[in-house]
Amino acid sequence: MVSSLVIRSTPHPMKKIIVSVLASCSTLFAYAQTELPDTSKRSYSLFHPTPRTKMRDFQTDRPDITESAYTVDAGHFQVESDAYKLTFNKNQGVRTSESTFNLANLKIGLNNSTDLQLVLPFYVEERTKINGMYTDTKRSGFNDFTLRLKKNLWGNDAGKTALAVMPFINAQTGNDVEGKRLEGGVVVPFNLELSKTWSFGAQGQFSLLRTEDRKYDKELLNSVTVGKDFSKSTSAFVESHYTYNFSQKNFEVFLNGGFVYSITDNFNVDLGINYGLKKGTDHVYFIGYSFRY
Repeated sequence: MVSSLVIRSTPHPMKKIIVSVLASCSTLFAYAQTELPDTSKRSYSLFHPTPRTKMRDFQTDRPDITESAYTVDAGHFQVESDAYKLTFNKNQGVRTSESTFNLANLKIGLNNSTDLQLVLPFYVEERTKINGMYTDTKRSGFNDFTLRLKKNLWGNDAGKTALAVMPFINAQTGNDVEGKRLEGGVVVPFNLELSKTWSFGAQGQFSLLRTEDRKYDKELLNSVTVGKDFSKSTSAFVESHYTYNFSQKNFEVFLNGGFVYSITDNFNVDLGINYGLKKGTDHVYFIGYSFRY
Protein backbone atom coordinates (compact mmCIF):
# COMPACT_ATOMS: atom_id res chain seq x y z
CA MET A 1 0.00 0.00 0.00
CA VAL A 2 1.42 3.39 -1.00
CA SER A 3 -0.20 6.54 0.26
CA SER A 4 0.60 10.22 0.51
CA LEU A 5 -0.57 12.04 3.60
CA VAL A 6 -0.33 15.82 4.02
CA ILE A 7 -1.12 17.57 7.30
CA ARG A 8 -1.78 21.21 6.45
CA SER A 9 -1.87 22.49 9.99
CA THR A 10 -0.68 20.98 13.23
CA PRO A 11 -1.93 21.90 16.70
CA HIS A 12 0.83 23.44 18.80
CA PRO A 13 1.11 20.49 21.26
CA MET A 14 1.55 18.11 18.35
CA LYS A 15 4.64 19.99 17.14
CA LYS A 16 6.42 18.82 20.26
CA ILE A 17 5.32 15.24 19.60
CA ILE A 18 6.51 15.32 15.99
CA VAL A 19 9.87 16.79 17.01
CA SER A 20 10.21 14.07 19.65
CA VAL A 21 9.41 11.34 17.13
CA LEU A 22 11.97 12.68 14.65
CA ALA A 23 14.58 12.91 17.39
CA SER A 24 13.83 9.33 18.42
CA CYS A 25 14.20 8.15 14.81
CA SER A 26 17.63 9.78 14.51
CA THR A 27 18.69 8.08 17.74
CA LEU A 28 17.52 4.71 16.44
CA PHE A 29 19.55 5.09 13.26
CA ALA A 30 22.60 5.90 15.38
CA TYR A 31 22.30 2.40 16.82
CA ALA A 32 22.29 0.77 13.37
CA GLN A 33 24.19 -2.50 13.11
CA THR A 34 27.75 -2.70 11.84
CA GLU A 35 27.78 -6.51 11.53
CA LEU A 36 27.06 -7.96 8.11
CA PRO A 37 24.11 -10.34 7.70
CA ASP A 38 24.34 -13.82 6.20
CA THR A 39 24.12 -12.94 2.48
CA SER A 40 23.58 -16.60 1.54
CA LYS A 41 20.03 -16.39 2.92
CA ARG A 42 19.03 -13.85 0.26
CA SER A 43 18.49 -16.67 -2.23
CA TYR A 44 15.65 -18.21 -0.21
CA SER A 45 12.04 -17.45 -1.08
CA LEU A 46 8.47 -18.64 -0.60
CA PHE A 47 9.07 -21.62 -2.89
CA HIS A 48 12.70 -22.14 -1.84
CA PRO A 49 12.40 -22.18 1.99
CA THR A 50 15.17 -21.35 4.41
CA PRO A 51 16.68 -24.59 5.80
CA ARG A 52 15.81 -25.17 9.44
CA THR A 53 19.49 -25.08 10.36
CA LYS A 54 19.67 -21.48 9.12
CA MET A 55 16.41 -20.20 10.63
CA ARG A 56 16.72 -17.28 13.03
CA ASP A 57 15.49 -17.48 16.64
CA PHE A 58 11.72 -17.61 17.10
CA GLN A 59 10.44 -14.00 17.16
CA THR A 60 6.81 -12.87 17.55
CA ASP A 61 4.81 -9.64 17.36
CA ARG A 62 2.84 -10.63 20.45
CA PRO A 63 2.13 -10.42 23.33
CA ASP A 64 3.05 -6.74 23.76
CA ILE A 65 1.62 -3.88 21.69
CA THR A 66 5.08 -3.13 20.26
CA GLU A 67 5.56 -5.15 17.09
CA SER A 68 8.76 -7.07 16.39
CA ALA A 69 11.17 -5.75 13.75
CA TYR A 70 12.02 -9.34 12.73
CA THR A 71 10.28 -11.26 9.95
CA VAL A 72 9.37 -14.91 9.41
CA ASP A 73 12.02 -16.88 7.51
CA ALA A 74 11.36 -17.39 3.80
CA GLY A 75 8.97 -20.22 2.98
CA HIS A 76 7.89 -20.79 6.60
CA PHE A 77 4.56 -20.24 8.33
CA GLN A 78 3.85 -18.71 11.74
CA VAL A 79 0.64 -18.40 13.75
CA GLU A 80 0.20 -15.93 16.63
CA SER A 81 -3.15 -15.76 18.37
CA ASP A 82 -5.13 -14.42 21.29
CA ALA A 83 -6.83 -17.64 22.33
CA TYR A 84 -9.11 -15.43 24.43
CA LYS A 85 -9.15 -11.66 24.90
CA LEU A 86 -11.52 -9.68 27.12
CA THR A 87 -11.86 -5.93 26.60
CA PHE A 88 -13.74 -4.15 29.38
CA ASN A 89 -14.84 -0.52 29.58
CA LYS A 90 -16.99 1.54 31.94
CA ASN A 91 -17.80 5.12 31.01
CA GLN A 92 -20.65 7.41 32.12
CA GLY A 93 -22.73 4.56 33.45
CA VAL A 94 -22.38 2.41 30.34
CA ARG A 95 -20.56 -0.91 30.81
CA THR A 96 -19.26 -2.69 27.72
CA SER A 97 -17.32 -5.92 27.35
CA GLU A 98 -16.00 -7.61 24.22
CA SER A 99 -14.87 -11.24 24.18
CA THR A 100 -12.68 -12.23 21.24
CA PHE A 101 -11.85 -15.86 20.55
CA ASN A 102 -8.83 -16.88 18.49
CA LEU A 103 -7.74 -13.49 17.16
CA ALA A 104 -5.15 -15.03 14.84
CA ASN A 105 -2.24 -13.43 13.00
CA LEU A 106 -1.32 -15.78 10.14
CA LYS A 107 2.15 -15.12 8.70
CA ILE A 108 4.17 -16.41 5.78
CA GLY A 109 7.76 -15.54 4.88
CA LEU A 110 8.02 -14.26 1.30
CA ASN A 111 11.79 -13.82 1.32
CA ASN A 112 14.55 -13.34 3.87
CA SER A 113 13.43 -9.82 4.82
CA THR A 114 9.68 -9.71 4.06
CA ASP A 115 6.61 -11.49 5.39
CA LEU A 116 2.89 -11.22 4.68
CA GLN A 117 0.36 -11.25 7.53
CA LEU A 118 -3.39 -11.75 7.74
CA VAL A 119 -5.10 -10.93 11.06
CA LEU A 120 -8.54 -12.51 11.64
CA PRO A 121 -10.77 -12.52 14.73
CA PHE A 122 -12.63 -15.81 14.31
CA TYR A 123 -15.43 -15.02 16.75
CA VAL A 124 -16.44 -11.91 18.69
CA GLU A 125 -19.16 -11.39 21.28
CA GLU A 126 -20.05 -7.93 22.57
CA ARG A 127 -22.15 -7.06 25.61
CA THR A 128 -23.42 -3.61 26.63
CA LYS A 129 -25.19 -2.81 29.90
CA ILE A 130 -27.31 0.35 30.02
CA ASN A 131 -29.67 1.01 32.94
CA GLY A 132 -29.23 -2.56 34.13
CA MET A 133 -30.19 -4.09 30.77
CA TYR A 134 -27.77 -6.18 28.69
CA THR A 135 -27.64 -6.24 24.89
CA ASP A 136 -25.61 -8.91 23.09
CA THR A 137 -23.97 -8.75 19.67
CA LYS A 138 -22.19 -11.72 18.08
CA ARG A 139 -20.24 -11.77 14.83
CA SER A 140 -17.86 -13.92 12.84
CA GLY A 141 -14.37 -12.59 12.39
CA PHE A 142 -14.22 -13.37 8.68
CA ASN A 143 -16.07 -10.08 8.09
CA ASP A 144 -13.21 -8.14 9.71
CA PHE A 145 -9.59 -8.61 8.69
CA THR A 146 -6.24 -6.81 8.59
CA LEU A 147 -3.61 -7.33 5.89
CA ARG A 148 -0.03 -6.37 6.78
CA LEU A 149 3.30 -6.50 4.92
CA LYS A 150 6.43 -6.30 7.07
CA LYS A 151 9.79 -5.35 5.54
CA ASN A 152 12.90 -5.64 7.72
CA LEU A 153 15.35 -2.83 6.93
CA TRP A 154 18.25 -4.15 8.97
CA GLY A 155 19.12 -6.55 11.77
CA ASN A 156 17.14 -9.66 10.81
CA ASP A 157 20.15 -11.96 11.05
CA ALA A 158 22.96 -9.89 12.60
CA GLY A 159 23.64 -7.04 14.96
CA LYS A 160 22.10 -5.83 18.21
CA THR A 161 19.46 -3.63 16.57
CA ALA A 162 16.67 -4.20 14.07
CA LEU A 163 14.27 -1.88 12.25
CA ALA A 164 11.26 -2.63 10.06
CA VAL A 165 8.40 -0.87 8.30
CA MET A 166 4.94 -2.44 8.08
CA PRO A 167 2.05 -0.86 6.13
CA PHE A 168 -1.38 -2.31 6.83
CA ILE A 169 -4.99 -2.22 5.65
CA ASN A 170 -7.97 -3.02 7.88
CA ALA A 171 -11.28 -3.94 6.24
CA GLN A 172 -14.64 -4.30 7.96
CA THR A 173 -16.99 -5.69 5.32
CA GLY A 174 -19.67 -7.58 7.25
CA ASN A 175 -23.39 -6.87 7.06
CA ASP A 176 -23.29 -5.53 10.63
CA VAL A 177 -20.73 -2.85 9.70
CA GLU A 178 -22.19 0.42 8.41
CA GLY A 179 -20.36 1.86 5.44
CA LYS A 180 -18.02 -1.12 4.76
CA ARG A 181 -15.13 0.58 6.56
CA LEU A 182 -11.62 0.55 5.11
CA GLU A 183 -8.77 1.83 7.27
CA GLY A 184 -5.00 1.78 7.05
CA GLY A 185 -1.67 3.05 8.23
CA VAL A 186 1.97 2.23 8.78
CA VAL A 187 3.94 0.78 11.71
CA VAL A 188 7.68 1.29 12.33
CA PRO A 189 9.03 -1.12 14.99
CA PHE A 190 12.56 -1.07 16.46
CA ASN A 191 14.39 -3.65 18.59
CA LEU A 192 17.57 -3.32 20.65
CA GLU A 193 19.41 -6.12 22.45
CA LEU A 194 20.58 -4.57 25.73
CA SER A 195 22.27 -7.75 27.01
CA LYS A 196 21.86 -11.51 26.84
CA THR A 197 18.80 -11.32 29.09
CA TRP A 198 17.43 -7.78 28.60
CA SER A 199 15.79 -6.34 25.48
CA PHE A 200 14.22 -3.04 24.46
CA GLY A 201 11.60 -2.24 21.84
CA ALA A 202 9.90 0.89 20.51
CA GLN A 203 7.26 1.59 17.92
CA GLY A 204 5.71 4.47 16.02
CA GLN A 205 2.39 3.98 14.25
CA PHE A 206 0.24 6.30 12.17
CA SER A 207 -3.33 5.27 11.31
CA LEU A 208 -6.30 6.58 9.37
CA LEU A 209 -9.50 5.53 11.17
CA ARG A 210 -12.95 5.68 9.54
CA THR A 211 -15.58 7.61 11.49
CA GLU A 212 -19.33 7.04 11.59
CA ASP A 213 -19.90 9.95 9.19
CA ARG A 214 -17.53 8.26 6.69
CA LYS A 215 -14.65 10.64 7.26
CA TYR A 216 -11.19 9.77 8.54
CA ASP A 217 -9.49 10.52 11.85
CA LYS A 218 -5.71 10.55 12.10
CA GLU A 219 -4.28 8.67 15.06
CA LEU A 220 -0.73 8.34 16.41
CA LEU A 221 0.47 5.45 18.58
CA ASN A 222 3.87 5.33 20.29
CA SER A 223 5.12 2.57 22.58
CA VAL A 224 8.18 1.42 24.50
CA THR A 225 8.73 -2.02 26.01
CA VAL A 226 11.41 -3.73 28.10
CA GLY A 227 11.74 -7.50 28.22
CA LYS A 228 13.61 -9.82 30.60
CA ASP A 229 14.55 -13.48 30.09
CA PHE A 230 14.53 -15.30 33.42
CA SER A 231 15.46 -18.65 31.91
CA LYS A 232 15.55 -20.35 28.51
CA SER A 233 11.79 -20.92 28.71
CA THR A 234 10.44 -18.02 30.80
CA SER A 235 10.35 -14.28 30.11
CA ALA A 236 8.31 -11.19 30.96
CA PHE A 237 7.79 -7.66 29.70
CA VAL A 238 6.65 -4.25 30.94
CA GLU A 239 5.37 -1.75 28.41
CA SER A 240 3.74 1.64 28.07
CA HIS A 241 1.95 3.05 25.06
CA TYR A 242 -0.27 5.98 24.22
CA THR A 243 -2.61 6.92 21.39
CA TYR A 244 -3.43 10.44 20.24
CA ASN A 245 -6.47 11.21 18.08
CA PHE A 246 -5.83 14.35 16.04
CA SER A 247 -9.49 15.25 15.47
CA GLN A 248 -10.66 14.65 19.03
CA LYS A 249 -7.36 15.89 20.55
CA ASN A 250 -7.59 12.98 22.94
CA PHE A 251 -4.74 11.11 24.67
CA GLU A 252 -5.17 7.58 25.98
CA VAL A 253 -2.31 6.12 28.02
CA PHE A 254 -1.79 2.45 28.87
CA LEU A 255 0.48 0.43 31.15
CA ASN A 256 0.97 -3.14 29.96
CA GLY A 257 2.68 -6.29 31.16
CA GLY A 258 2.79 -10.02 30.63
CA PHE A 259 4.60 -13.35 30.77
CA VAL A 260 5.77 -15.77 28.06
CA TYR A 261 6.54 -19.47 28.49
CA SER A 262 8.35 -21.36 25.72
CA ILE A 263 7.19 -24.96 25.56
CA THR A 264 9.58 -25.64 22.68
CA ASP A 265 11.90 -23.52 20.53
CA ASN A 266 8.97 -22.96 18.15
CA PHE A 267 5.94 -22.84 20.47
CA ASN A 268 5.09 -20.19 23.11
CA VAL A 269 2.14 -19.50 25.39
CA ASP A 270 1.56 -16.09 27.00
CA LEU A 271 -0.79 -14.00 29.11
CA GLY A 272 -0.99 -10.34 30.00
CA ILE A 273 -2.91 -7.11 30.47
CA ASN A 274 -3.22 -3.71 28.77
CA TYR A 275 -4.50 -1.32 31.44
CA GLY A 276 -5.87 2.07 30.49
CA LEU A 277 -4.74 4.72 32.99
CA LYS A 278 -7.20 7.39 31.93
CA LYS A 279 -10.82 7.23 33.10
CA GLY A 280 -13.06 5.69 30.46
CA THR A 281 -10.29 3.82 28.60
CA ASP A 282 -10.21 0.07 27.97
CA HIS A 283 -8.85 -2.63 30.25
CA VAL A 284 -7.72 -5.64 28.19
CA TYR A 285 -6.91 -9.13 29.53
CA PHE A 286 -5.61 -11.88 27.24
CA ILE A 287 -4.11 -15.35 26.98
CA GLY A 288 -2.53 -16.58 23.76
CA TYR A 289 -0.07 -18.76 21.90
CA SER A 290 2.39 -18.68 19.00
CA PHE A 291 4.06 -21.36 16.88
CA ARG A 292 5.90 -21.73 13.59
CA TYR A 293 6.68 -24.53 11.16
